[in-house]
This record gives sequence, structure tokens and C-alpha cells, in this order.
Amino acid sequence: MSLDQSVTLKGVKEGFRLTLDEAASYEEIIKDTEKLLEHLKTQEKDSEDQKETIQLEVYTGDRLLNEKQQEKLTTLVHENSRFRIEKVAANVLTYEESAAWQEEVSLQMKAQTIRSGQVLTAPGDILLVGKVHPGGMIRAKGSIFIIGELHGVAHAGLSGDTKAVIVADFHSKAQIRIAENVEVIEEMTGIEQSNGAQFAFVNDLHMLNFESLDQLKKIRPSLEIKTGGFN
Repeated sequence: MSLDQSVTLKGVKEGFRLTLDEAASYEEIIKDTEKLLEHLKTQEKDSEDQKETIQLEVYTGDRLLNEKQQEKLTTLVHENSRFRIEKVAANVLTYEESAAWQEEVSLQMKAQTIRSGQVLTAPGDILLVGKVHPGGMIRAKGSIFIIGELHGVAHAGLSGDTKAVIVADFHSKAQIRIAENVEVIEEMTGIEQSNGAQFAFVNDLHMLNFESLDQLKKIRPSLEIKTGGFN
């Protein structure tokens, strides 16, 4: 439904979507939204017993509404209709959202030693050049790559990503976590006895497993090589 080109109301699977013309001024959008809601009120006069709320998504295209603009539009809609705005979507990101996304998809690089009681956390993948001492912890929402010895705790896939891996020179008493899977290396057996780095991953049986680095590409073919800078 469109009474003016600046606002268009359309039914979708979850409820309704109100699309705002990205080229129109905010004042035009508010005026046309008022007209649209008044028109809907007129149509609903014969069915006033229907009081259930209706989910509404507002789509702004290639424009962003600031906090005050969103608040004004939300108040207008909620006070003059049965619609409840559940989501405001756009094709563009705020600076803060863009920066957060960039952190999550980039490889963070650190050159340091993590000592007992210290915790290093990354928003995405992380490459650590250094040693993790007993009692130290490194955590990441993505994968963890350690050029050095792991004696402490490494927790990859913090948000539940079971495809994450941990690459390190594993040592006894180290604790490995990927998503909800946990294992403490009590003794160095099997693959862990080999010299140098290996990687830990969650296998098809949903169990932690270890393999040599030459199997990494085969087991995780989608694992991308990412670059970043030391900080």
C-alpha cells in the first residue's frame, strides 16, 4: 500500500514491511507515514474488536536513521496503529557496526607472552606469536593460531563456531576448548608427541581431535588465510 512514493507498506512472511524512500526528506517520510496510518485507521473502523499487534519491519535502503529519528518514527507508529516495530533494516552500516564487522573478519595479530592470570580475547581469528604459560588464557570467536608453546588454556569458537581450529605447539596440562567441546591434555600421546605445531578441531563425531598441520587444508578447506598487522 502506498499513498505517496516516500512510504510503502507491504505484507511479508513475518508481518509487514514499511519501506522508506531513501531520496525523500525525513519530514516528508513523517508526513506520509501519518497519512498512511490515518488511512489504515479509517479502514479498521469496522473491525475495532481486533486488537492484536502486528509486527512491522522498517526498511530504509541506502540511508540511516539516527537515534532521534528512529524514536520519533517508532512513537508515531506505536501510538497510531497496531503495528509494533521489531526491526529497522538498511543496506548500509554505521561506523561502529562496520568497525565491529571488520574486527570479526580480520586476523588480529599479537606478539606477547600470556602469563598466569592473564586473558587475551579476540573478536575474530587471532595469531599469537609467543607462549601461553600455565594459568594463562587466549580466547577468540574464530580460530586461534599460536607460533609458540601452549601450556595454558586456548578457547576458540567462543560464540559456538565448531568449525574453528586451534593451531599450536601443545603441551601436557594445556586445556583446549572449541565451542562447547573441552579437553585437557593429561599426557602427550599419538599426534601430540610429534615435534612442532599441530591443530585441534571438532570432528564429525562432535569430539575434539588432533592432526598434523599438513592435514589442515584437507579437514578445513574453507579456512581462509587472513592478513593483518601487529599491535
